[in-house]
Amino acid sequence: MMVQRGDSGTNDFIRNDLEKNHPQIQIEDTPPFYDLSVFNRCAETGRALLTISCWQEVHPGLISLPVDWDYRIPYGLLYSFDAPADVLQFVKAAEAAAKKTASLY
Repeated sequence: MMVQRGDSGTNDFIRNDLEKNHPQIQIEDTPPFYDLSVFNRCAETGRALLTISCWQEVHPGLISLPVDWDYRIPYGLLYSFDAPADVLQFVKAAEAAAKKTASLY
């Protein structure tokens, strides 16, 4: 189970790889946003769900298994145009950390 094609470039890349190199895997599309119904369906049907690590403890009937693949999922921050000073300070720190990490690759 994974989000539909077109929702995420990284997921599309993974889907293309799975379809090309592992045609025996049948992919079931999920809604673009995972909610409790998606996690329940995964638990009830015994299917695997492609997800990110922040969801690892979202459902008591699911086990998260980390994988060591050469894929990266981009993240971002949303904040108000008139955010308070502490939020802006956090954004600047996150931006600096992202630039430092990007230089490592």
